[in-house]
Amino acid sequence: MNENSKGGHGTYTKVFLALILAVLTIGVIVSIVMMARISKAVENTDEQLKTITKNVSYMEDSLNHVSRTVDDILEQNCTGSTSTYEPEPEPYEPSTFDPGLMEDKPVIYLYGDKAGTKAHVELELKDAEMTVTWPKAAESGDVYSWDVTAYEDGKLLDEEGNEYSYLFWEAKAYGETSFDRGFCVAGSDTAEFLKSSLAELGLTSRESNEFITYWLPRMQGNAYNLISFSGMDAADEYNEAHKLSVTDEEGRPADSVLRVFMTWKAADAPVDMEPQEFSGFERNGFTVVEWGGTEIK
Repeated sequence: MNENSKGGHGTYTKVFLALILAVLTIGVIVSIVMMARISKAVENTDEQLKTITKNVSYMEDSLNHVSRTVDDILEQNCTGSTSTYEPEPEPYEPSTFDPGLMEDKPVIYLYGDKAGTKAHVELELKDAEMTVTWPKAAESGDVYSWDVTAYEDGKLLDEEGNEYSYLFWEAKAYGETSFDRGFCVAGSDTAEFLKSSLAELGLTSRESNEFITYWLPRMQGNAYNLISFSGMDAADEYNEAHKLSVTDEEGRPADSVLRVFMTWKAADAPVDMEPQEFSGFERNGFTVVEWGGTEIK
């Protein structure tokens, strides 16, 4: 082998060794970089684990606090057991106080003689606030008055000759309402109940029909209605709080007066009530009939 051949082989060998060395160097560098990244990832994971551990510890403390709070509530509200607290059902209260009951549509019918009876009507309110009258009543303090001519068929004429079927008033009352006596009626039976009860009380078919068409839409859809009537006794609370005086042109009081005021309340279940008894009503001479009502909500 000549010198040129030996020189060529030596050059190739050096190049080859240089390439191997370069590859090894790159490999070492890559390995170092990978190891650094792995080390960083391990550090991050360790920090994350520490954070998770802290959060779990905080959650355990919160759960323990909630558990102690629930135990305290159960201990205060339950007797003999730490089971789920169930409040006792409230007993039925026959009387309630309402600071603003609407006395809806009391209407006053007047029946005079054929030639017409000059009538002076006064309504005095106690613990109540008048909200509307029609025809518009004259006012003097808590006393509201009308002057009309009443005919036998119930037609009313005011001093200007305007005609009305009845005198209308409505007020907001303050005080107690009672259901210690009355009736518990299924909503679906309310129409028939009102028809028979109003006839027994002494209302005519016309008066009853106007009463029922006003109240029935609010009542028939309820499961039950608690119903109580007042006003028939001249000395009862309704008459004391809403004094009605009707006289003719000579100052003589009306011959027959019937006032029927219904207090009612919707109920989800039947309630035992002492039933009311009605004595009936006889119409003689100059007659006054009033009906109205209020819903207890």
